[in-house]
Amino acid sequence: MIKIEDLFKNKDECCGCELCANVCPKNVIVMHDDEEGFFYPHIVDQDKCIDCGLCLNLCPIKSIDKTQSQFLEFYAGSLVDKKELASCASGGLATAISKAIIKDGGIVYGVSYSDNWQGVQYERIISNVSINQLKTSKYVQARKNDIYQQIADDLRLGKTVLFIGLPCDVAAVNRKFVNAASHLFTIELICHGPTSCKVQKQYCEKLEKKYGSKLEFFSMRYKKNGKWLPFYIYATFKNGAKHVELFHSSIYGASFRYLKRPSCYTCKIKGSKLTGDLMIGDYHYVEKGMPGYDPGGVSVALVHTDKGKKLLALCQEAFSIIRIDPQGGLANGAIHRAFQVPERRNEFEIAFVRHGIVKAGKLPFVILSTLKRNLKYFIMKMGVKVKRIIIPSSGLK
Repeated sequence: MIKIEDLFKNKDECCGCELCANVCPKNVIVMHDDEEGFFYPHIVDQDKCIDCGLCLNLCPIKSIDKTQSQFLEFYAGSLVDKKELASCASGGLATAISKAIIKDGGIVYGVSYSDNWQGVQYERIISNVSINQLKTSKYVQARKNDIYQQIADDLRLGKTVLFIGLPCDVAAVNRKFVNAASHLFTIELICHGPTSCKVQKQYCEKLEKKYGSKLEFFSMRYKKNGKWLPFYIYATFKNGAKHVELFHSSIYGASFRYLKRPSCYTCKIKGSKLTGDLMIGDYHYVEKGMPGYDPGGVSVALVHTDKGKKLLALCQEAFSIIRIDPQGGLANGAIHRAFQVPERRNEFEIAFVRHGIVKAGKLPFVILSTLKRNLKYFIMKMGVKVKRIIIPSSGLK
């Protein structure tokens, strides 16, 4: 019979993909939140276990291929439609590909906020209108619910399926549907590690209390004045109120820095052979005056497979794309590298669990860290302006 220590002994050995719970034929495994708000498998009705081994054999972490994946090509670009670009997190590549898949009769799976904005989960999308649910980044780990079964049903019917998610979730999908390669396309996001749904819930509750109204809309990557950087939190309320806040200066931003899922600090998925056909994210290497630059946002696309090339070919009319060199394509350290555990994560975690996000965000070292980040951003911004003035030949005009 399966035991919990067979699944994971330490929390950094579980990425929260929920595949073990999904494949169990006897429903012996269920997911429960821990005190931080991250979900882990638990054993119930242990006597029903038939020792089939599916949970262990399909676990992406236990079956990881240590061989580093190789990128075939590197691209960057932005949506041609600038109005739609303004509603996307970066350059809108995921939106362009998703619309192309749906136009051809396919199905898209991606992450959406819950109806009350206090949680996130994967959703099955079949129309262009519904694609709006998937736009903008969600820095929270998403629940899977019954998406594995839905994907299985779609593939069984011969549907083309596009799955967009974090590397660990893409790895789980690739493990589960290893024999459905021709109909299944996967896109992994450049991952900085998610925080928990408990953070999302408490932050939204804080806003609703402050404005005396329920949320009507919430975005973690609002483009203020249509500009890609810096990131803003944007929320509207049913009483007409609005909230705009610089993400990295917020208590949400602090939680994102100090409270990632434990497995993110020892990530075994990044760079493995279980990665997606395409990796996408923000192209922060580009600057004003460089080819491909767009103040509204630029996406980077790193091609892993021939299917990844096909995905890019689908959206050539809607997406302006250029080929870039590997140096620029690999400039984001989050592509292959796990994040170090913050020096004072334990202190933040204790305050968060005992007192909630507001008091945790007011810890002196958190406030100091936020001030340092704000100063760093200000210096960087001023440095770019000075560089454009004194070195006009650099192309930074």
